[in-house]
Amino acid sequence: MKPTKITINRPKVPKCWAESIVVGLDGFCEYVRGLIEHEKEKNKRYPILAFDGYPGVNWSVISVLEKNLKDKGLDVEIVDGFLLYKSPNEIWKMIHQYITFDPFFGRVFDGHLEDFLDGGNVRELKERIKKRKASNKAMICFGCGIANRSLRNLFGHIFYLDVNRTEFLKRIQKNSLWFVPPEATLGKGVADVGLSVQAFKLSQYVGGVFDEHKRDMLKYLDFYVEGSAVEKPVLMPKEVFDGILSALAHRPIRLKPLYIPSPWGGQWIKKVRGLSDKDYVNCAWDFEAVTPEMSLELDICGKRLEVPFLTLLWREREAIMGKYASKKFKWLFPIRFHYDDSWNGGNMAIQVHPNTSYVKNHFNEFLGQHECYYIVATQPGSKVYLGLKEGIDLDEFYRAAKKAETERVPFDYDRYVNSIPSEAGDLFLIPAGTIHALGKNQVCMELGTTYGYTLHVYDYLRPGLDGNLRPIHLEHAFKAMKSYRKTNWVARNLKQPPRTLRGGKEWAEYLLGRFREIPYEVRRLEFAREVKDDTRGRFHMVLLIEGSAVEIRSKEEPEKYIEINFSEAVIIPACFGRYVITNTGEATSKILKVLLKI
Repeated sequence: MKPTKITINRPKVPKCWAESIVVGLDGFCEYVRGLIEHEKEKNKRYPILAFDGYPGVNWSVISVLEKNLKDKGLDVEIVDGFLLYKSPNEIWKMIHQYITFDPFFGRVFDGHLEDFLDGGNVRELKERIKKRKASNKAMICFGCGIANRSLRNLFGHIFYLDVNRTEFLKRIQKNSLWFVPPEATLGKGVADVGLSVQAFKLSQYVGGVFDEHKRDMLKYLDFYVEGSAVEKPVLMPKEVFDGILSALAHRPIRLKPLYIPSPWGGQWIKKVRGLSDKDYVNCAWDFEAVTPEMSLELDICGKRLEVPFLTLLWREREAIMGKYASKKFKWLFPIRFHYDDSWNGGNMAIQVHPNTSYVKNHFNEFLGQHECYYIVATQPGSKVYLGLKEGIDLDEFYRAAKKAETERVPFDYDRYVNSIPSEAGDLFLIPAGTIHALGKNQVCMELGTTYGYTLHVYDYLRPGLDGNLRPIHLEHAFKAMKSYRKTNWVARNLKQPPRTLRGGKEWAEYLLGRFREIPYEVRRLEFAREVKDDTRGRFHMVLLIEGSAVEIRSKEEPEKYIEINFSEAVIIPACFGRYVITNTGEATSKILKVLLKI
């Protein structure tokens, strides 16, 4: 098998848009210098520029810009916007109760950026800017939140520096955010999908402050800068940026995969995607559409760039999600796709995910964590753990798990947890509160709502990749667990026989699973040549699970299309309407399709 070639998004846009995109640090500096000189000539005074950005941006780009401008004979005053913030101790007093009451989790902080800013410092800078209107040199104000609601109207132009999620998390795992005191303790250990507890808590519970500000900036910016790589920023004017995002939002969207190892991870994804042993000891998770964490790779008339998916979503929410989902889920894209790979690996930890009521009460979140396993490939003896066994003593189960956690004594989890043999093509529904785990030697596509709350019951006393045992969350897990979901109930409700929804010559669509608490349903399309579909105002998430390649093309606007290869997933936006999926390979194709229930 040849490794799958990953699809790049290539929206059709005017050539002049591509020509206005500036790539590289030298070009970035020259563009800003030209803008300053143009403004001076046009308005007979130097401009005041704001460089705002998301946490994680490497602000050394401003030092490089300052040196470049001065080397070219332009005098410039630099203002550090981080001086607008209250002291770390003052901010910590506001947020510590949200992130320190639990060793592994927290509560979403419901404040705003302005709560972190010192009103006196903001007023002082406001007066300083007003006095500089007639200055003989340019002023550059930079930092996260510099173009806040009190100041944004004072700037001649606003640049917003974005950063992809991978770089953001990498940087806050290495160095905490500037407003966290050095002595503050956020928690130790590993959170979901290998994140440090520190990075998880800051991003999950405080990051919303900067998300809200970014959504504002996407409306008010004059120039967008993708700044994940400090040595290669990508700059474009707002009208080009908005035009590219609109073009992307009206065609199928492919996200850049994200590969993550784990102590139980397998080898299947490595083979399918051509991942090297040097870079990956294993691959437990392949994120295909875990949207908060991912970006889109774009080719704009030969110019390559990467844009965070949330940047696209927050500008084009209704086009992508549709009216119903936008109203119900606000700024959250409600479904995720990722592979779980235990091929020649180990069992996933025995775990539970909490429902909406639980996450609201304990973590101030608004959507619980439901999921499904669609089995892609298996080895002999593979199984899925799902639900409790009939007749067990739940208190005894808790005591055994607690002893394993505190005294490091293994126990027979098979005595308490139900298991079901698995085969390729099976779908297992896992509504929140159901104890479960993927067994070893198989691959599944995990389809879920939100994530971040994997409550471990037992992890086999197995060290993580850092050599330490991973956290166990027994108190939360047993409180969130639905103890009535035992063997017989699971058999009746969570593994459903496929049901034909529609069909024709050489094609059919099947309903694989639908459960009252899970907000989406899972279907499978099977076809030899082509199959027609219609979003009808709901986004579709599709994955090519069998077959070498397919083309997905709009019926009304055939110039809007994408080609994907085996194992790839795409989001078909709600606005796409009628479309045709054509099999471009030889064997029958099968596509997994997920959509929200209405």
